[in-house]
Amino acid sequence: MSNTFNPSSLVSKQMVQSLHARGMLINTVNKAYSKDFTQKKYVPGQTVTIDIEHQPTITSGRVANVQDVTNRTTSVTLGQYNGAFELTSIEKGYDIDGWRKYADGIAMRLLREMETTGFTQAQKTCGNSVGNPGVEPGSLRTWAEGQAKIVDALGPDRKYYAAASPSAMVSLTDSLKNATNPTNTISNQYATAKMKSAMNMDFYQSTSTNRHTAGTGDNTTPIMNGASQTGSTISLTGLTTTDTVTIGTKFTIADVYAVDPETKQALPYLKQHTVTATTTASSGNIAALPISPEIFGTSSTFQNVSVGNANSAAIVFLTEDEESAQGNLIYDKDALTLVSVPLPAAVGPSVHTFANYQGIQLRTGIGAWSATDDTQVLRIDAVWAWGTLRPDHMCIVQGA
Repeated sequence: MSNTFNPSSLVSKQMVQSLHARGMLINTVNKAYSKDFTQKKYVPGQTVTIDIEHQPTITSGRVANVQDVTNRTTSVTLGQYNGAFELTSIEKGYDIDGWRKYADGIAMRLLREMETTGFTQAQKTCGNSVGNPGVEPGSLRTWAEGQAKIVDALGPDRKYYAAASPSAMVSLTDSLKNATNPTNTISNQYATAKMKSAMNMDFYQSTSTNRHTAGTGDNTTPIMNGASQTGSTISLTGLTTTDTVTIGTKFTIADVYAVDPETKQALPYLKQHTVTATTTASSGNIAALPISPEIFGTSSTFQNVSVGNANSAAIVFLTEDEESAQGNLIYDKDALTLVSVPLPAAVGPSVHTFANYQGIQLRTGIGAWSATDDTQVLRIDAVWAWGTLRPDHMCIVQGA
């Protein structure tokens, strides 16, 4: 007897269940903004704008520093992702359990793509980093130092999430072997080879964390080309003729320290930034290197550096000369946002089912049957984009 249920509907329902059960990054970030993009048609490639609440400050003295309370914004570009699978009538005759297993496999591939693009977004916009490229961050102290940078940036007083690559997870759990063991918590984590919770962080293992490879630029002579530069681009010189600086490269500027966002007092470490787009030097110069977070000078309400940089101040790339590093990640749930928009039904003879998982919109459809080769195409589509809300509320933990 042939199947009498709608495979499109069954696949959609199973994918929602799989995203709920297996998703980690997508389930621990802000997805509330998706509701703002359901009232009009959006198309892949379109840029949408998200408001970020302003951060007020208090100044001392008789004269007030009048602040602009207009919300800041961030822009994200929607991308379309799909999976299309050709089925014969025999395969389409799967029983319900067979279809669930099939849908679970599709959901896992979709989930991997969603989380990979999310970790890539974090790598290219998060300035903070700890650890050393090429060395597994097995010490809990290294992870705690990353969390401390988030707290210094007024990260909220709640648990943070920590995504570790499989090899970083091995290194972490190995570090537990000499630790004290309250209520068997440590021994249970050691036995499963998976760190679950420590030092106010919930850990999980992910194969989707981003690996960064530096460009050809090195730390021999790069310097700032101009004093007191601010904004989302900087000018530098001193590179070899056509050196590249790749997306995700972290750097510091000599004598420019991070500050407390409220008091503006200097913190005991240099301010870090990251490169948001791969850029190639021309005759050793880069006129506009895009960076995140942008630099707000000492006269700005949003001041995030202790002093303006000096002309010819030394720049230090934290990865250089094609060095590679795994980008494990510590973050607060409001550091990143995942925005998804609904898709219309496709034109033509097909059966469509739509599903929504916490703001993530899915469209599943089965096309017309071909009598020539006895096939139908099952297709799953989603349109999403990742945005960074608070770049200082996450930190890359570099590893091997």
